[in-house]
Amino acid sequence: MKWLSLKHKLKKAWVWLKNHWYIPLIFCLLIIALLIFVITKNGAYVAALLDVLDKSSKSHKEEVDTLNNLHNREIVEKNLILKEYQENLSKIEEEYAKKNEELDTEKKKELKKMVEEGYDDPEKLSREIARMFGLEHG
Repeated sequence: MKWLSLKHKLKKAWVWLKNHWYIPLIFCLLIIALLIFVITKNGAYVAALLDVLDKSSKSHKEEVDTLNNLHNREIVEKNLILKEYQENLSKIEEEYAKKNEELDTEKKKELKKMVEEGYDDPEKLSREIARMFGLEHG
């Protein structure tokens, strides 16, 4: 029973709204105008809002620049590591060629892993490589 009553009232409200649509529209525009007036009445509110937006955009730009710099630095370090790996590999292959021995793929993989993990400490890396391949370090 209550449902029918609610349904009837909603239909009456819809008919009124279709015929007098401009009244709620004017009311909403007045509310929006009042809010804009209150916010802009004191310029400090607008200035504070613009400052927050400006700081937010600057902060975002700084974060993106920092991320780009870190990425570029990582790429440079990776390229240096690969270059050092290639140099070490060629030196070791020359030493083995003198002894008529060849590196197998497992030792190459192990060497690559050692170079990638130990690029922060070159002395430790050279000792590990010398120990691994039985070369004299000097």
